[in-house]
Amino acid sequence: MHRFLNAVCNQLRQSLAAGLPLALVAVPAALGSGTRVGFQDTFATARGNAFVATADNPSAIYYNPAGLVRTEGTEVLANLYTVSVASDYAGAAGRTSLDDAYQAVPAFYAAWHPRGARWAGGFGVYAPFGLSTEWSSDASSPLRTLAEKSEQTYLTYNLSGAWQLSPSLSLGAGVTYNRVTTDLRRALGFLSADDYFRFEGRGDAVGFNLGVLWQPRPEHSFGLSYSHRTSVKFEGTATTHPLIAAETADATFEFPEVIIAGWSYRPTPAWNLEVDLDWSNWDRFNTVTIHKVSGALPLVFDWESGFFYEFGATRYLDEHWNVSTGYCYTANSVPDAAYTPAVPDSNRSFYSLGVGYKSARVSVDLAWHYGDGGHRRVTGGPASLIGATADGTYDNSINAISLSAAYRF
Repeated sequence: MHRFLNAVCNQLRQSLAAGLPLALVAVPAALGSGTRVGFQDTFATARGNAFVATADNPSAIYYNPAGLVRTEGTEVLANLYTVSVASDYAGAAGRTSLDDAYQAVPAFYAAWHPRGARWAGGFGVYAPFGLSTEWSSDASSPLRTLAEKSEQTYLTYNLSGAWQLSPSLSLGAGVTYNRVTTDLRRALGFLSADDYFRFEGRGDAVGFNLGVLWQPRPEHSFGLSYSHRTSVKFEGTATTHPLIAAETADATFEFPEVIIAGWSYRPTPAWNLEVDLDWSNWDRFNTVTIHKVSGALPLVFDWESGFFYEFGATRYLDEHWNVSTGYCYTANSVPDAAYTPAVPDSNRSFYSLGVGYKSARVSVDLAWHYGDGGHRRVTGGPASLIGATADGTYDNSINAISLSAAYRF
């Protein structure tokens, strides 16, 4: 009998190692184009995130480090992006909804450009990937064996510099240290009422970003920025409750390079119109293997590269006030064959509005945007151990409010 029980447990462990679905290690976010969180400054958010060719405040550290030469003196900027991600699911097995509580994504930037100098420097902290998702863990939830709670924090610390080669051309570069933590959980659905699989880990990586600004005429400005890919090895534990206690585990995730190109047109000093193309190379995110004592677990993602198509317009009302509006379309990067509710990705249209005030020392910006993800129909998605799939219809939307304040010394 003892041998028989050991054989059964070993077989179950092997089955678990071979059959865990993609949702176990999916990176939790839901802003379109995989897990990108592209909105890192309120003024840029109000303009549909079209900012790479303008880049005239300390958030240039993220958008285009060459823009640091467009700042004035010593300036610090704090940004708070608060976002609610909603997703309502309906499928053959029932209905459920994502917890749409607001989440705060802060960012901080500091720039230093001495008066008359051709160089500038800066330091920033921001979260270019991540957020979290939480589906119902109730026993009746049709998605609980695919995804319950998923959290990831991807923090980037960026030290940047810029050099003005000529009155019309500037170059910028930054070195980044990226610290990432993750906590992913979903139910198994057949061992006990509270069975679950959980993966917890943390890792870090070093990267860099580059930027170029070219302004051949006062009314035309062209921007190009590049953020290098990072490969993050998560080290932590995997738990299969109640079968396997916490065991040492690790997995390596590939985060994409990002390229943004844009053109800003200022027909008069009172107007700034910009159009940007923002690309995330998710094609490199294919197979992830969780290495653990009970056996290696290879998982296939096969995500696809995605774009942000961005347009923004700002009207400067006088020397202090401005109003902005914008539109951003983000393309889905998660195919049906690898779909997981932990990343309820879909094509989205963002509509933005904002207002800003600027004095000699203080700047304040406030923006709102709404992302309409429409109805995404998923078919042919991967199955969990009990045969549940993510197939069905997802009604996705995003509401966000962004606020920033800057001070110049």
